[in-house]
Amino acid sequence: MAYKKGYAFERELKKHLEKEGWCVIRSGGSKKPDIVAAKDGKIIVIECKSTIKDCAYLEKDEVKKLIMVATAFGGECIYAIKQNNKGFSLIDTDQLIEKENSYFVSLK
Repeated sequence: MAYKKGYAFERELKKHLEKEGWCVIRSGGSKKPDIVAAKDGKIIVIECKSTIKDCAYLEKDEVKKLIMVATAFGGECIYAIKQNNKGFSLIDTDQLIEKENSYFVSLK
């Protein structure tokens, strides 16, 4: 069930970005990153997450690896976080608050 929700969100985001004129590649399965998109010389590397809460906690190692991948591509690292029945937010890693074992972001 969780895989289907994640897959559906990734496809929804891919279609949204394509409508906005981005060239989008989506990774299949559980590969990281979920999406790489480019437009007008700008590259964004996106990891998709879903939550029912008004906040999200992200694993430190995962965030650091995603930033490393984005840097290797000369791009920006973005988290797309979907709240059930509330749409999604695009969160730049600069917005993340570092905690002891994770990063935190408020979605309010």
